[in-house]
Amino acid sequence: MSRLGRLVLAILVCASGRCLAAEPLVIGTDATYPPLEFMEGSEFTGFDIDLGNAIAREMGRTPQWVNCGFDGILAALESGKFDLVMSALTITDERKRSLAFSDPYYTAGQALACRKDRPNLKGIEDLKGATVGIQINTTAKEVLRERPDIRMREYNSIDLALLDLQNGNIDAVMTDLPVLRYMLRRSFDSLRLTGTLLTEERYGIAARKDRAALIAEVNAAMARLEARGIVRQLHAKWFGEDETVTPASRRDLLGIIVPSLARAALVTLQLTFLSLILGLPIGLLIALMRISRRRWISLPAVAYVEVLRGTPLLVQLFAIYYVLPSAGIQLGQWPAALLAFTLNSSAYVAEIFRAGILSLDIGQMEAARSLGMSYGMAMRLVILPQAVHRVLPPLTNEAIALLKDTSLVSVIAMVELTRQGQQLTGSLAVPMLVWPLVGAFYLAMTLPLTRLAAALERRWQTK
Repeated sequence: MSRLGRLVLAILVCASGRCLAAEPLVIGTDATYPPLEFMEGSEFTGFDIDLGNAIAREMGRTPQWVNCGFDGILAALESGKFDLVMSALTITDERKRSLAFSDPYYTAGQALACRKDRPNLKGIEDLKGATVGIQINTTAKEVLRERPDIRMREYNSIDLALLDLQNGNIDAVMTDLPVLRYMLRRSFDSLRLTGTLLTEERYGIAARKDRAALIAEVNAAMARLEARGIVRQLHAKWFGEDETVTPASRRDLLGIIVPSLARAALVTLQLTFLSLILGLPIGLLIALMRISRRRWISLPAVAYVEVLRGTPLLVQLFAIYYVLPSAGIQLGQWPAALLAFTLNSSAYVAEIFRAGILSLDIGQMEAARSLGMSYGMAMRLVILPQAVHRVLPPLTNEAIALLKDTSLVSVIAMVELTRQGQQLTGSLAVPMLVWPLVGAFYLAMTLPLTRLAAALERRWQTK
């Protein structure tokens, strides 16, 4: 090879290396778990976030965080949505069978919180016959499985468990000690820590089993950070015992909460509107197919409706976002959510239109045909205009149900109104302020729909 050829090859190799190094390091996390990972406005923050950013930079990569509910985060990792998961994930033998873990970066343990009006409750031995709240899919479940004399109640986020404890519906809450300390310092004045650490658990960074080389890079980067004292500094920053907390005023909290919920409500509205707009014509087509006398037309429509109405929307979301990639079909969050909601909505819309069409007197079709109209013309000019009047109320109900169902998209890491509420309660620890506002936003979005439907009904009835 000539010198020029070798030079060109060297340049290409270097350029290729830079391109690989420039690829973002996509890290999944459930940002409702302070002080390890949570949101401040639109920014990720916490011990895991700072450490993950430092590791990515040490590897020459740009960190890209993706917020995903803890119940779906490992499925997202397995389907290739993330490179890594860093979300206070405890290393266990069961998880090691399906995941590759880094070296431990933090040692934590499960602790208990109870109400201050229960001074005699001093530890887990005093909870026989009691109910303990935990966050779903956490290692607290493994602890309580060994105590059949204690009832367990699972919650989507730990702030909901603490709120239930504060309201007197359960007897204690079990979760990681730093999380309990953080939450109790910022809210839940009626609760206290009790007993000693129940476990010693080590957190690790997870990747798929076939990404052992990536985990080796992570371990090397983390070792260099530890040698320079970076990990120790981050530990002191986030877990220092001398932390003092100045509670934010209600006005300051509203200044954070309301704009965040408004942005999330816009996502909810966009998803609802687009799904309904796309689902209406598909649903009408399926309805017309279902009432056809030709079985080769009606049977596929029947199967379409039965499958989509007979399976939960959550399962459909999982299948589209997490299962399709195994068949080589990769969809982003928005396309996957829009496809799932459109298909699901169209099945219900189809049944609404079919019921509206069949509710009309069959004599109207016969009269239209006797006047020389074709079947299609009679359906378009005579039947469908009347059917639309009749189906407007159930279509409005379908739109409202669809709007509320958008909360399910949190399992594919989309942040809509309900998920934003979870993030805010996790970071601010003020569920009694956040959730009424979430409800108010939903009410503000659904009321115009019902008012519009009522106005259109009145207008058409007067004609």
